[in-house]
Amino acid sequence: MSATRYKISNKNIYGFRTGMYQMMLLMIPLLIVLSLLAEFVLGPVLYGFYQKDAALEEGAAGSEAGAHVQVAESIADMERLGTFTLITKGAVVNHDTVRSGDQLYHRLHLPSGELVIAHINKKAIQETEEAGVYRLPTGVWREWEPPAEVLVYEELLAAPDHYVDMYGDYVPVLSQSDYGMALGRMASAWLFVILLFLYRVIGVRLWRFAPAIFWKRDPPLPKNDTELWCASTFAIWAHSFSMLEGWPLVTGVHGSRKVVANFRQTSLGEQWDIHDRRGGLQTVHELTEKHSGRYDTPCAGWDLCRATQLLGMMYLVRMINREELDVEFVRAGRVIQQRFGSWDELAESYLEGYEAWLARCGQSDAAQYAARRRSIYLQLKADPDGPYSVPWRVDLTATPGEGERRVLKRVLSRYRDPKL
Repeated sequence: MSATRYKISNKNIYGFRTGMYQMMLLMIPLLIVLSLLAEFVLGPVLYGFYQKDAALEEGAAGSEAGAHVQVAESIADMERLGTFTLITKGAVVNHDTVRSGDQLYHRLHLPSGELVIAHINKKAIQETEEAGVYRLPTGVWREWEPPAEVLVYEELLAAPDHYVDMYGDYVPVLSQSDYGMALGRMASAWLFVILLFLYRVIGVRLWRFAPAIFWKRDPPLPKNDTELWCASTFAIWAHSFSMLEGWPLVTGVHGSRKVVANFRQTSLGEQWDIHDRRGGLQTVHELTEKHSGRYDTPCAGWDLCRATQLLGMMYLVRMINREELDVEFVRAGRVIQQRFGSWDELAESYLEGYEAWLARCGQSDAAQYAARRRSIYLQLKADPDGPYSVPWRVDLTATPGEGERRVLKRVLSRYRDPKL
């Protein structure tokens, strides 16, 4: 059996087993409503601000050339004026082009007879009173390193190391309908991300699944060697049911709604008649005290392992807190260490008691069920990093939340397989 068996809790690391699909389905109508509100209510309000921010400043390169912008007729005029406009025919703007990557340039013949290259914002071209003749956007004469496509015309150009910039910082402005649709999609996407993040954070805090990144902060993981040792005492049980995730979780499983309801109503309520903290601790104490200081009680392993198991279940359903869990773990753990001398002795007593309990319950195939759990024990025992690699004589400290972490650090260093 490989060490990857102890990565089972991370199978639910993204919450797919705890209602994420259902949540996504419930989110669809909400996302649609939000998208429509953003598009048809918020969109018209914000569009004016967007349009104003996206528009070029008056007189900037690429903006519409107002009446005050002078017309240049030569390179000398462009150098003298600083900002200018040009008058040209529509056929030139539409057809006399040079493409370089995503950029489209135009070859313009100036009235002086000089040929220049221009990058033009077509959205800012204006018609003149003369049909087929257009007033180009505001331009500036800029120095540049021409692309290879333009250098083909180097010998023809009057100044190949300059071009007419009539595009500037222009960014295409969306129409109001397109802006509203984009705003709706963006609002829906952000809401989805926020809700997904909240689902993750809340789910981890409620112990429903493990953190995806800071997985060592998973609440059901042991915080010290004492908790790790006690989790090993009920490892056979924790690996005996498909709904459980196994060692080293101190609860045996994460707290999905289904698991918590099953533990509270069936496992604790119906099977043990435990309905509150007082009743639960009383049952645990009864299981441990009849074996405390004695070496002749039968099936002690069965009772004592169930005592630590009950504590983990009670902690998962919030009947006890972490401090109480640690105190009770120490109390039960010391009885176990006093009564047995090794994991093998504890496991044999547990399995013997399990088979005897099944027989008392009238289970005809008690031996078969016991053999199945023995097989689980042998698999767990064979793993060099499994629950029984924890030293038997771990010093069980009575200080809640504190204590040694030497063994725990070793286990957690191999706990999460990056391939999972």
